[in-house]
Amino acid sequence: MISTTTNKKEVVDFLWDWAGDSDWAKLLVHKVVSTESYLLRTDREEVFKYFLQSIGLEKGLPAIAITKPSYSPTSKTIELSALSEVTGVNRLAKEQTITFAPNLTVIYGENGTGKTGYGRILKALGFSYDQNNTILSNIFGAAEPQSAKIEFNANGNPKTFAWVGKNRNDDLSNISVFNNNCVQISLDGSRQLIVSPIGFHLFNLVSSELGALDSLLQGKKNEYPIQISWIENLNLNTPQQVFINALSKDSSDQELVELSTFGDEHERELTAKELELSKLNKALLQNEIRGLNSQSTDLDDIIEKVDQAKLVLNTDKWQQLITINKSIAELEKNTQKGISAIAAAKGIEFYETNEFKAFLSSAEAYIKKILKLDYPQNGDVCIYCRQPLETDAKELLGNYRRLLNDESEENLAKLKKSKQALIGSVNGIDTVLKLNQPSFGIDDKENPIQPAELKAYNRDIELLKKEFISGVVSEDSVFNYKYEELKSFLSNKTSQIQDSLTTKKKLLENIETKEAELKKIVAELKDRKYLSAKVDEIRKVVGNHKTLSILSKNAGSFSTSSISRKTSQARKELVSQDFNSIFQQELKALRKSGMPIELSFGTDRGKTKLSHKISNHQLLEILSEGEQKSIALAEFLTELQFDNIKAPVIFDDPVNSLDHKIIDSFAKRVIRLSDQRQVVIFTHSVLLFNSLLYLSSQPSFKHLSYKFYNSLKEYDFVGIITDAEEEKNKVTRNIKKINALINNKPKDRTEVEVANEGFGELRSAIELCIEHEIFKGTIQRYQKHVSLGKFIQINTDGLGKHKDTLNDMYERCCGYINAHSNPVQVCNDPTIEDLTADFEEFKKIRSEFT
Repeated sequence: MISTTTNKKEVVDFLWDWAGDSDWAKLLVHKVVSTESYLLRTDREEVFKYFLQSIGLEKGLPAIAITKPSYSPTSKTIELSALSEVTGVNRLAKEQTITFAPNLTVIYGENGTGKTGYGRILKALGFSYDQNNTILSNIFGAAEPQSAKIEFNANGNPKTFAWVGKNRNDDLSNISVFNNNCVQISLDGSRQLIVSPIGFHLFNLVSSELGALDSLLQGKKNEYPIQISWIENLNLNTPQQVFINALSKDSSDQELVELSTFGDEHERELTAKELELSKLNKALLQNEIRGLNSQSTDLDDIIEKVDQAKLVLNTDKWQQLITINKSIAELEKNTQKGISAIAAAKGIEFYETNEFKAFLSSAEAYIKKILKLDYPQNGDVCIYCRQPLETDAKELLGNYRRLLNDESEENLAKLKKSKQALIGSVNGIDTVLKLNQPSFGIDDKENPIQPAELKAYNRDIELLKKEFISGVVSEDSVFNYKYEELKSFLSNKTSQIQDSLTTKKKLLENIETKEAELKKIVAELKDRKYLSAKVDEIRKVVGNHKTLSILSKNAGSFSTSSISRKTSQARKELVSQDFNSIFQQELKALRKSGMPIELSFGTDRGKTKLSHKISNHQLLEILSEGEQKSIALAEFLTELQFDNIKAPVIFDDPVNSLDHKIIDSFAKRVIRLSDQRQVVIFTHSVLLFNSLLYLSSQPSFKHLSYKFYNSLKEYDFVGIITDAEEEKNKVTRNIKKINALINNKPKDRTEVEVANEGFGELRSAIELCIEHEIFKGTIQRYQKHVSLGKFIQINTDGLGKHKDTLNDMYERCCGYINAHSNPVQVCNDPTIEDLTADFEEFKKIRSEFT
């Protein structure tokens, strides 16, 4: 909003001080003061070019010869004429018109009668502490497009604005609105002033323009890209890559030349090094090393198996087998000879058979089982047939037992077991040894060659193995295989392979070093060649770095901190003292001058902020609702006096929580305010309404123009506008409503509901009739004075005649209407017939007093 109060010292003086010696800042101030609005894009770009010239990034602009501009505040008077043709706003009825008085317009109505709906339209067009401008359509019916017609005068020129829900008008944007929500917002911590003191909007504009210039600065920076899109094409850690990766405003052009020079000699060197590198076959060498390692392992496996054979099949083992065979034969011979001699002497047949031997062994085992260890003795019988033993039989059995219990048989068994163990160990010898790797080359079928020495080993050991396993080894035979010859043959081959491995590994180590060296040289030459084609681009990027450095260094030129400090200085010298003085006057007018409220001012991006406390406490923490509203109203009224544009002021229910004394004081204050600018009040307070109505007739204020309206509800719609000066506290309005209820019964309501409403209207009619027509307005509700001049006009005869009838009728009304409850057991539902009867009687009585 353009600010419009007059100060002794020019705000321009502070802005000019802020600009200092800067041509671009002076140009900015001059353009802002001249237009009192945001700059055109071309003007802003002009200021920015002079900024660039001041830091050496622009040339050729003409010199600026600007003197401090003069400033004349805008003066304008806005006056509402009418609000009509409202659609789609809450439940406001159509075809209603509010015609505004030049000074004070009051719209009175109970809660829910549509006052705030009209106020919301005006608030959406103007400004307020409360910036919530959401307006809903009728949520109980079909949504309609929002619209309204606003007729007004701007400096005496009639204008019409068609509001369609979101659009605004520059003139109407100066309307100021105060509602209940403003109290919390106004007193909660610190807030911006909604009215900018004269010229202070220029600080806001300069601050906003600095933000816009900063955006231009950021956009200017984008004109100087420093990204190198092809840096990944360079080889890591080459001098060229390191240089490009670290490009800055300080990058040396000499170093760039040194790193990007590439001639015929460099080309020849690159070709030669690439060829040399291609001849280093590291993969082949690595494959050969893997093959030799496999051959060495293969030979080690063969040698290990030969060593295992040597452990179990050698001269000692061979001789051991011969010795065991001889011992077994000797024991078997002796054992067989003893039994045979006894059996032959006694004429026993088949004594050499295994069956006979088994028979004797079984008998011996049985004798041990029955514990006849000294069997046979005199008197013993045969253990099989239980017959007495003859002398020969007894002798024969004794001899058998002596031979069978000899240890020769046990020793024989042990020797046989040892023999089997020797044979078993030899049986595991592998005699099909085979090389899996080509240590001795490959044959025509691409298979590894098996050396003759290995084949001979397999053949010779297999023969010795078979002979040993058979167990039949002659005493004069000799084990004559020489394992060491094969092992020596194989070990020699292993040594050859290890020597080859050592040689190749050393070669591989050297090839890696050589390869790394060649790759480094090739990478540097390739990057040098690549960079030689990018020199101009690189120089441009370095130049961009330098330009960006200059822009970043001077980016603080558009900081709003300096303008905020200058605003604070101007506020302290031009605003704070006057504001506090006026605020104290407003508190006094609202009977709150005793409150020690401390006001303090601050600045946020060029905008003035206000905070208030009492003894270092927030006002919302310690004050009552009425006190909070009084102070919020005082601040609002104070701010209005800093606004030179005389635009309408809207109050929506401004006296909630205020006592009757403050309500009267507020009524006087807004009537005085209406002498300076148009005031519109929406209220449901009958105290405020009657106070304003009374004051409007007093000599001090009779010269002002007023309009008093009622906002009513009819069925599903609200905002029915009627002239309150004609109908407020008049019986005719109630009579019209009762006639409508009786003669036009709503189809969507029950008879009881309609009759209840009718009796409510009749009750109000009786009250108003007694107050204004019977007692002639001698004493009126909510009015402070008594009119003794009207007292003598009272029809005392009629009063005595009808007072009982009116009292009975009034009590019936109170029993019917919703505001009064009746005992459950009493059936007291009214009918239209009851209403009609009492209504006709009331009209008859009333006719005697009017």
